[in-house]
Amino acid sequence: MNSWNLIGLLAWVILIAYLIFIVWHIRQRHIKAIVKSGKQVRGSVVLIDIAEVLVFAIAAIGMVWVSWLRPIDYRDSRAVAISHSAEHLILQTGEDHSFYVRVQTGNGKNPTLYYTYWTNGAKYENTSHNAEVSAGTQPLTPRAAGYPWSKKDLKKLDQTADQAYVATVTARYKPGFLNGLGMHVGNIADGFSILRVPNDTFVEIDPVKD
Repeated sequence: MNSWNLIGLLAWVILIAYLIFIVWHIRQRHIKAIVKSGKQVRGSVVLIDIAEVLVFAIAAIGMVWVSWLRPIDYRDSRAVAISHSAEHLILQTGEDHSFYVRVQTGNGKNPTLYYTYWTNGAKYENTSHNAEVSAGTQPLTPRAAGYPWSKKDLKKLDQTADQAYVATVTARYKPGFLNGLGMHVGNIADGFSILRVPNDTFVEIDPVKD
């Protein structure tokens, strides 16, 4: 584990310890108040209970946000490091025609597309959640445009790879307090791949089976 992520581990340990403490403290305080007064717990004691629980709730919500709900800002160079990679696609021979990418469609109102492609003898799979086929005149697709790319580099790839490649952008969490608190340092924050093909005929589509 990256040393920065120990910040988050320590924070969770403290949070759990605090939860155990307030459960014990509330119980002890109530017992003491009942023994002392012989009556029901006073309102002031309940207010202290609420204050302790509120502090725990705020801290827990903060940890959940920084661990799972914190949005990624690709423009924040202090939070994430951006890297790009590209590999040539390997042409496959199908029953009807040759193809670079096989697309399988899923079920549902918004079905997920499942992409299969080959590079340097290796087989890869991806989904439409973080990849898209590009078969137009421009390599950059509307969805891919939401990620940081170099149009110049993509156009160069079009020339050197004969419009048959997979280009991937990856955002990785950098060392920092918030990233460490969320235990993300060194992990991949997000990524997206452009599956570039010369035209639609190099895509084999497997429709949903009945």
